[in-house]
Parts: sequence; C-alpha cells; structure tokens
Amino acid sequence: MKALERMGIGLIITNPNLPDNPVIYVNQGFTRMTGFEAEEILMRNCRCLQGPDTNEEALKIVKQAQLEQRAETVTLKNYRKDGSYFWNQLTISPVFGESGELLYFIGLQFDMTQEVEEREKSSLRMRELAFFDPLTGLLNMSRFKLELERELQEGHHCAIIRINIDRFRYLNESYGDKAGDSLLLEAAERMKRLIGDDGILCRSFADDFIVLLKSQDCSRYTIHNQALMLAEGLHKPYFIRNEEVRLSFSSGISMYPEHGEEGPMLLNYADLALKKSKQAGVGEPQWFQYSLLDEIHKRIEIEKKLPKALEHQEFELYFQPKGSIRSTPSLAGLEVLLRWNDPDQGMVPPMEFIPIAEENGFIIRLGEWVLRESCRVAKQWQDEGYPKVTISVNVSAVQFRHPQFIDVVENALRDSGLEPCYLELEVTETMLNDPVVIKEKLERLRSLGIKISIDDFGTGYSSIHYLKTLPVDILKIDKSFVQETPLSAQDSTLLVSIIQLGKSFGLTVLAEGVESKSQLEFLAGSGCDLIQGYYYSRPLNRAAMEQMFKDSMDKGLIAET
Repeated sequence: MKALERMGIGLIITNPNLPDNPVIYVNQGFTRMTGFEAEEILMRNCRCLQGPDTNEEALKIVKQAQLEQRAETVTLKNYRKDGSYFWNQLTISPVFGESGELLYFIGLQFDMTQEVEEREKSSLRMRELAFFDPLTGLLNMSRFKLELERELQEGHHCAIIRINIDRFRYLNESYGDKAGDSLLLEAAERMKRLIGDDGILCRSFADDFIVLLKSQDCSRYTIHNQALMLAEGLHKPYFIRNEEVRLSFSSGISMYPEHGEEGPMLLNYADLALKKSKQAGVGEPQWFQYSLLDEIHKRIEIEKKLPKALEHQEFELYFQPKGSIRSTPSLAGLEVLLRWNDPDQGMVPPMEFIPIAEENGFIIRLGEWVLRESCRVAKQWQDEGYPKVTISVNVSAVQFRHPQFIDVVENALRDSGLEPCYLELEVTETMLNDPVVIKEKLERLRSLGIKISIDDFGTGYSSIHYLKTLPVDILKIDKSFVQETPLSAQDSTLLVSIIQLGKSFGLTVLAEGVESKSQLEFLAGSGCDLIQGYYYSRPLNRAAMEQMFKDSMDKGLIAET
C-alpha cells in the first residue's frame, strides 16, 4: 500500500458493482494532480473531474470499455478542485476475482497537459504554415485560392489585383536579405492598412502580392481608384539603415464576372495584365484585355522560334555610326544593333523579341553570339584596312548578372584577336541602382581595357553619386531629351545640365536621337562630344557600313579614337 501511495502517477480504484461506480481508493499522486483530498472524492463518481468541454468522444470510449470489461486508454480534459484544467491520460483496467467476476476498475492517471498543449501549438503552427505566409503573416496562395473560390461560389462581384515590386531582386542583392525582408514587411503592412475590410491580401511568392477586392461598389472606376491608392501608398519612401529607398510597383487587374467565372482563369488574366504593366513601365495599373491573349500566343511562338533562329543564322548585325561633333560630323565609332529576319514574318522588331529573350534566359546565348560576332567583324574590318573605330555592344542586365559574363567577354576578344580598347560595352542606367552588384564587374572589364558607357541616361533614377564612383567612360543621353531641342527652352536647359554633369565627371558625352542640323549645332555649342541619330546616319547593314567607311576615309572624316 505504501508503494501505491508513493507512486508519482495518479491511481484511482472504482467499484463497478456499486451504484454509479464510485471511487473507493485514490493515492497521493491523484490528490496532487487534482487538488482533491481522498475524503473529498471517495464514494463519488469520477464525473466530478469533468467539465462542460470535456471531450465526449473519449468519455464514450471509457463507458464502452467498462461495459465490455476491457482495458482502454484515453486522454481527457479534466478539471482540478480549483477550477483549472489539465489533460489527463487515463488508462483503465478491469480486475477479476478467482471465479472470473468483475471486482474493480483500476485507473492510472498521467498529467499530459504540457505534451498536449505543445502538440496543439505544433498543430496550430502547421496550420499557419499551411495557410499563412511565415514572413508577413498574410494568407498564402493555397488559402487565398480557397477564399477566392468561396467568393465566386457566392456570386459576389469582385476584382483581383496582382502587385509586384519592380527589381526587388536587385535590392536584395544590394542591401541583403534581411533588409529585403523588412521592405516586404513594410509593404505588406501598408497594403493591409490601405485595403482594410474591403479585401483579402495574399503574398503569393517572393515580391508578389495579390488583393481580392470585395467592395460593394465593384465598378471599374472604384477598382481602378483603389489600385491607384495602393500604388500611391506603396510608392512613399522606405528606409534602409537610414537611407531613403523608393520602390516602384507594377499591377494588373481582372474582374469577376466580367473577365471570367473561374478562379484560376481570373488569376491568370490578372497576371497577364501585370506583365503588361511591367512592359509599359509607367507604374499605372493595367486591366486585363482579351487582346493580351493574342499577345501571349504571339509570345509563345517567338519563344519557340528564337533557338532555331540562332541555329539557322536568321539574326543579323546592323551598325549605327557615332559622329564626333563638327560642322560635318566625323565617324567616331559604331553601335551594334540586332535584327531578326524571320522567314515567315520578315523583319521582327527588337522590342518584340529582346524582352522575351531576357525573360526566358535565351538572351544569355543570344547576347554571347552578338558579342562574339561583333568582335569578329570589327577585327576583320581592321584587317581589311578599314578604320580602327570603337564598336559598342549593348549588354542586358540578365547577361551582366550571369556568373560567366566576364569569361564570355574575354573569350570573344581572345578568339577574334580584337584589342580590348576597341570594344565598348553599353549598360543601362537602371543597372546603376545596384552598385554593389555592378561595380566589381565594371572594374574588371575596365582593367581589361574595355570602355564602359551608360545608355539612355536620364530615363531612370540613378544617383549622381554612382556616376562619380563607378568606372564609366561615356554618358549617352536618351533621345527624349534631344527631340524638342532647341525649340523647347525647358528641354534645352535640361539637356545642357546633363551635358555639363557628364563633363564635370570627366566623361565623354553622346547625344542620341539627333535628327536635325539645329540640334547638332545646339549640342556643339553646349559642349557635347558625340552624336547618334538619323541626321548623321540610320542603322546600316554590313555592306552599307563598309561603304560608309570608304566614303568617310575618302573625305577624311574619321575621328581619332
């Protein structure tokens, strides 16, 4: 008996032969577990440990085991004398006499509160992982789809807005994952505040969010205004380590039932509109239009054709000359442009296939071909006695970020025999916003003797600081600043400021899109070094370029490089 008293677990014995199966013995482990003294529980039924939320299923199992006179184990939510609950793992076993008659039931009690609650927490955590984004706490895509289906089944008019942070990957690489996560959290919090009770917000992946708007007034006007409100709120400054950062966002919208009645279709249509928004690049929300389906079919066709086009030599290099500024410009270099002569469609505009090649990664192969072919042709021209002018090749962000990019450039120069000083690589201004990523590669390229130019300057948001710190040789002013010069005083003033900015950093300045003599004269008077545009020359195929070489040599119009 002393051993029973000293047991750390609870022990209870009941007599099923007496009315209501009363308790006839409890040990000290029971009293410690429940708070009831022995005299308070003896000759009472164990129901005194139960509460209104004691699990009924477990009680039914115990009663059935008693009826069948067999052992059973269950976990019950029981209550102590002071009213607090505990989870009781109860194992009951029947005790039989020599003649096989039932004498008692013995119950062993284990306090499983900690284990059960940890299991519940784990279960809750698993539920959160199954339905909620761990970083932002927003719904994940799985849960969002369930909510969307519920809305559609109930026939509520609603709209889907897909929102994506532009160039978020570059921000992550520049400032680190921790800073990137904090930006995502801040963006999510802003959206939650702006949407309020009018919608459901989901983080579908990485930097992509989806809003399900359930406004009673689900008109196009209302939805568009809410999308603009979101864009305005998201565009306000963020701060990383006390540095102000501005993010740009693209968004696409589809509506139920206007654009379809199935969730996957509406999500896909919003995604197509989002891609259109990114292509437009103006930050304006784009609505799904059925014409986008035609575009996607055309895109798929282009994607299929690109590898074969390279294999079948359908791509051709064109060359747009650069002129040094004089009353009669002199040939100072060439920019390589890519043309695709498709046997079915004829000439395919670069703006139709280059973005697709960048998105699907084919630009890596295509860009390498352009670089190698440009170096080969330039060296061949030199060997044939044509002027030794610099040839510039455009480099996409996708190419530049590729880990083997430097090797590709070195191989192109080595295999062609072209001296590095005759190769210029053009990078876009938007790439300068990621100085940590770009600086090391630019320095390595410069160390080889290659020139670096910034293309389309003025169209992005690069910091002037980057012009000072990054190894750059040439500033190419976008044609949009030249078109209205000198007729527009405002544009002329801005153009002069950009020229002076470039010169102050010791850069060679080139103006793109020069189409008139008055523009040339204005640029010459403003200190610009080089021009490019139809006034000097349109893009030329190889044969026409060779003829221009000959004409320029005959007239002595070859600039020193």
